[in-house]
Amino acid sequence: MEKALYDTTVLIDAAKSGKTLNGYTTALNVVEFPRALELGLTVITPSLEDYLLAVRISQAMVRKGTPVSAVDAVVAAVAINRELTLVTKDKHFEWIKEGFKELRLQSV
Repeated sequence: MEKALYDTTVLIDAAKSGKTLNGYTTALNVVEFPRALELGLTVITPSLEDYLLAVRISQAMVRKGTPVSAVDAVVAAVAINRELTLVTKDKHFEWIKEGFKELRLQSV
């Protein structure tokens, strides 16, 4: 599998089931679900470039009529900027991918 960036929904499921994950998550996902720290993932703190891309993502989604949360825009930006595959259960990341083809997604 390519380098994976895990979204909060997947982190919650992994913690509940005792599943082991390899890869990354973001500091924002840890704020949403602190037990993510127990999973042994590398935690990425978003950079200025990530936040700037997240603003572009957010603006594009609002224009399209499918706004997404600020956290999800930042998580998508982190994945894009670091060429990571975003592993998620949230279908709305598909909306982001429609406008930002470089977003690599794995829906579980």
